[in-house]
Amino acid sequence: MMLMPASAEFAALCQSQLAMMAKLMGADSTAVYIAEGWSDQKVPDLLPVALYPPEAHGSSARAIEKILPAQSSNSAALQSPQRLMMADSINPEPPLVTGAGPAAEPAGPLQRLAIPMMHEGGMLGVLVGWRADRPWLDIERARMEDCAQSLTLACVLDQRGQWLKTQVSALDQVQAQQSDRFHELLHQLRSPLTALKTFGKLLTKRLPTEDTNRRLVTNMLRESDRMQELLGYFDETLQAADDSREEAATTVPLLLPGDDRSGPMPSLTASTGSLAHFGGVLTPQSIAIASVVLPLVELTQPLAEDADMQLQAVFDQTDLMIRADLKALTESLSILLDNALKYATPGSQVWIEWGWSRPDSPDLVGILVGDTGPGIPQRDQDRIFERHYRGLQAAGDLAGSGLGLAIAADLIQEMHGHIQVFSPLSELPYALPEQIDQAAQQHGTAFVIWLPRAN
Repeated sequence: MMLMPASAEFAALCQSQLAMMAKLMGADSTAVYIAEGWSDQKVPDLLPVALYPPEAHGSSARAIEKILPAQSSNSAALQSPQRLMMADSINPEPPLVTGAGPAAEPAGPLQRLAIPMMHEGGMLGVLVGWRADRPWLDIERARMEDCAQSLTLACVLDQRGQWLKTQVSALDQVQAQQSDRFHELLHQLRSPLTALKTFGKLLTKRLPTEDTNRRLVTNMLRESDRMQELLGYFDETLQAADDSREEAATTVPLLLPGDDRSGPMPSLTASTGSLAHFGGVLTPQSIAIASVVLPLVELTQPLAEDADMQLQAVFDQTDLMIRADLKALTESLSILLDNALKYATPGSQVWIEWGWSRPDSPDLVGILVGDTGPGIPQRDQDRIFERHYRGLQAAGDLAGSGLGLAIAADLIQEMHGHIQVFSPLSELPYALPEQIDQAAQQHGTAFVIWLPRAN
């Protein structure tokens, strides 16, 4: 067991306890020594933490010699608290007085009382008292033992506090290094992204208006803008984390967080708003569902064609309005479409439709993203919105982090809505569109997002 150096707060506590014990029991002097190290092979080095009165002891080495008997040169003598306390019967050297005048002579043989500070089988230190006018009584020994026990607990808490402080400091250093690395990566990502956007714009100018490839380039530029926006959110979140870490390192409260005088604890949420989603705090507004879905379907169409799937929007109303955050809704629908194209098999149908109302919640509007793929096993459906849960997909060849559906669910909840999953499609309480193969009802998946209707 290796102890850290005692803190100034622990030393001050020991000093006050020594002064109280000296006055209460009429001791000529008292001292607390802390073991620098402890093992079965050697006697620990005892270092003075507090002395009372301060001028009553000489050098540390001479003071330590007064605590232990000369024959206690092996660890066995120290490993037993009883053996250590038996040292009271041995007359040690009198303590040196280092005052301004000549050294004071003790009035008689010094009576020493040494109480070990034991914790979990190891000795943390020793509490010692000296006096020359009378022997120590049993009740005084009991009081010294109570004091030693209290100081032992304080020493344990002090050691744990210093250990935690060391760990926090090491963790902060690691986090600072990681932050620097993330900032570097962000800087490096922006350069090729800017170059890709520039190449895309130049390519658009060179392609004839009637060229069907212009749509691909337009979608590429749109996704580049989205990537640039996400990198901006990443930078803001990283900077907020840096500010919060620096604030926590410089504003350590002396009292508990619940005490009004300690001040508020540093908080990432308090300083930057909610960062559980992209873009910080959501701003719900009246949005036409078609204005979000139709561009998204157009953007995703080439990906569906490349995966040999059919993607279409099924709708009757283009002016149906809901209350939602534009970016959060776009991100949620993008996640559901990406998942459909990722996990459905070639030849599957993927579609988005909207316009339902629930009898129990007429103020909500449903937006459905469905596919005729293999579906989701029943055992996985209760957990698919948990972060990093992939269920059956974890055993497959498709890479994934299990975050997409969890992010979508969080965003929808923050827009005062919720999301449901139905698999197979026969579980869906609504009729499938005419365009969708009715034979797919025994498999497939449908996600329904419910969001507030705009007034």
